[in-house]
Amino acid sequence: MNITDIDINEAEKALLPKDMHFDDERRDFIKGLESCDLLAVPGSGKTTALQAKLFCMSRHLPLDKGQGILVLSHTNNAVNEVKKKLYAECNPLFEEPHFIGTVQDFVDKFLAIPYYEQFYKQKVHVIDSMAYEQEVERYLKASIWKLSKGTLYLYKKGVNFTDIRIQRTNDGSLKYTRGMDDELSIKPVKKWIREGTERQKHEEIKADLNKMKQAILKKGILHYDDCYILADAYIRKYPFVKMALRKRFKYVFIDETQDLKKYQLDLIDSIFDSAECCIQRIGDKNQTIFNKPDRDIPDQWNIRKVKYLQNSLRLTESIAKVVNPFAVDNAAGDNSESMFTVIGKRQLEHGDIPPYLILFDENGKNNLLTTFNDLIELYKLRSTKDGAKYGFHIVGWSIRRKNGMSNNKLHLEDIFPNCVKASEKGLSSYDTLSEFLVLGCREHSMYECKTVIQKALVCLLRKLNVCDSDGRLFSKTHLENKIMLMGEDDFNDYKLLIYQTSVLLFQKHYSECHTLLVGFLKGSFSRIFEISDNNPMLADYCEKEFDTELLNAEIPAAFPDIEIGSVHSAKGQTHCATMYVETSFKDYESSHLFKIKKKATRKRPEVLYPNPLFQEKAEYAQVTCKAVMHMMYVGFSRPTHLLCYASYKHNWSNERIEKMEQLGWKIINL
Repeated sequence: MNITDIDINEAEKALLPKDMHFDDERRDFIKGLESCDLLAVPGSGKTTALQAKLFCMSRHLPLDKGQGILVLSHTNNAVNEVKKKLYAECNPLFEEPHFIGTVQDFVDKFLAIPYYEQFYKQKVHVIDSMAYEQEVERYLKASIWKLSKGTLYLYKKGVNFTDIRIQRTNDGSLKYTRGMDDELSIKPVKKWIREGTERQKHEEIKADLNKMKQAILKKGILHYDDCYILADAYIRKYPFVKMALRKRFKYVFIDETQDLKKYQLDLIDSIFDSAECCIQRIGDKNQTIFNKPDRDIPDQWNIRKVKYLQNSLRLTESIAKVVNPFAVDNAAGDNSESMFTVIGKRQLEHGDIPPYLILFDENGKNNLLTTFNDLIELYKLRSTKDGAKYGFHIVGWSIRRKNGMSNNKLHLEDIFPNCVKASEKGLSSYDTLSEFLVLGCREHSMYECKTVIQKALVCLLRKLNVCDSDGRLFSKTHLENKIMLMGEDDFNDYKLLIYQTSVLLFQKHYSECHTLLVGFLKGSFSRIFEISDNNPMLADYCEKEFDTELLNAEIPAAFPDIEIGSVHSAKGQTHCATMYVETSFKDYESSHLFKIKKKATRKRPEVLYPNPLFQEKAEYAQVTCKAVMHMMYVGFSRPTHLLCYASYKHNWSNERIEKMEQLGWKIINL
C-alpha cells in the first residue's frame, strides 16, 4: 500500500475545516506504514491525523490476502472520536476483516469469549465489574458455613475479596494477586493459628478463593480483568490463535497508548510481531494520569522507533511555554538529544493572551469564579468561535469531598457549589422527552443521537429519584449494567431499542422515535426499575404525544456556562479558557513543586530544586511530585486562549511572585 499526496488531499477535504491543510509533520505520519511509536503533544491533532491515515487506507481496500486493519484505544469515547468522521466516508473499515474498538472489546471478542465458551461449554452471561463484585458478595454470604477458619476471619475483618485475581505463572502454578498488578499478601495471624501452621492456613484460604472463582466463572459472570487472564490462557494453550490474528490484521494502530495498563500492552505485544505486522502506537506519556499518585508504576510503554508531532494547533506560544517544562518524559529512549517539545502554533487575532496566576486564601477563594469570569469578559472570549465551541472550564485534581474527609481540605465543589459539573451537564437540562430529542444533540451524528437517548433515560431515573441498592443515582453505564443483570432477553431488547431510536433520531423522525421510547419507558423500563404506571412524573416526562411545536420554536443560542470538572474528565478536551485550581488531594500542588534541596543555614538561604513553574527542567524523584507534574501538564494544556492558575497564597513568597512576573505571568492577588 502506498498513500499518496492525492489521498491526503482528499482526506483534508473530508476531515478538515475549509482552507486548512496538514503540515509536513502530519503528512509524514499519514504516509508512514512502518512500525513506530508516535509521541504527540497536546492539541497536535493526532486523532485527526490517525483518521486521515485510515481514510487514505480505506481508498486502497481490500488488502492483499484478505487482511484487515485493527484500530484500538483505551475508552469508548476515544474510539468514538476515531469513528465519528469516518463512519460516513469509510464504510468498508467497519466491515470484516477490519475491527475498530477498545482493547477490552478486542480481547473479549477474539480471545476471552471464544476460550470461555470452549472451556465451559456455555455462553458468557455478563462481563462487568459491578456484576462480578455483587456475585462475590452473594457467594461469600451463601457459603459462609463452608469457608475455612482463615478465610472467615479475613471476611469478618472486612477484607475485600472482590479485587482478588487468580492467574497462572509460566510454570503453570497459580498466582493470587490484588487486581492485575499487586501481589496478594495473606496474613491471618491470630492466637488460634499455631506456630508452624501458617502455610496450611494460607493454602486453605487460597483453596477457598479458587472455589469461589470457579463457581462464579461457571455462572458466566466475568470481571473485565478475567478476560485478560482467559486471553493469556488461550494463546498459551493454542499458539495458532496468535498466528491467525497476525495473518488477519496486517496493520495495528493503538491510540492513547499511555492510558493502557502494562498487562494490556504486554498481551498485544505477545500477539502481534512488528516484523510481520505494521504496529503504530500513538500517545503522550506525559498525559499518564490514571495511575495512583502515591505509587511508582513501572513504565508500561517502552518507546521503540519514534516519530513526533510537536506542533500544537491548540496552544498559543505563551501557553506552550508554560506547559513544556511540565513534560516529565521528554526524551525518546536512551537518546537524550531526541527531545519531546511542545511548540504552540495557534495564532490569535489580537495576539497571545498572557497566563494569569491568581493567588487566593480562605477568604479570597469565594472570588475565584468572579475573577475568572471577569477575564473571559475582558478578552471578549464569549464572542469568539472557540468560546462558543469549546466553552470555559474550571478543573482541579480533587472535585468532591468523600465521606469522613477532613473539613479543612479544599475541593472544587467547596469553592464553586453553583457551577455546572461537566459530568452532569445535559442530565437535568430538559423537562420532557420531546425536549431531549429536539434540543439535546450538539452534533447531529449517530453517536450523539445514541448518547442523547441514553441521557434521556438516566434523566428520568434521576427525576424520579430512583437509586440502586447502595443508594447511588444511576449513570449511563450503571443503567446498562442493571438491565444486563435482568437477563439476556431484556438486554437484547434494550440494545435493539437504542439502535432503532438512534436511527430515527438521526433521520429526524422525532415522532416515531418518541413513540418507541414512550412504549419502552412505560413497559420494560418501568418493570425493571419498579416504576408505577400511574406515576405522575413519568406521565409528564413522556407526555401524551410528541410536542411538534418544538420543531418550530427558536432554539436558544448554545452558549456554554462555566463548567467544573476533574482534570481526569478534561483529558482529551479543548477549552477556550481554563482555570486550573489547586486543591488538597495530596496537599496543594505548588507545595510539591517548591521542594527544598538544601535547608537554610545562618549564612545562606534555602536552596530549591528546579521548578517547572519557573520554566526550569525539574526532575523530581518523588512519585507524588511526578504525579503533580503530569496532572498540571494535562490541565494547563486544555485552553486555546486563556490559561489561569489559581494557587494557594501561603506557598508564594514575594521572590517567587516576581519570578513569575518576569516570565510573563499576570498576577492577581485576591
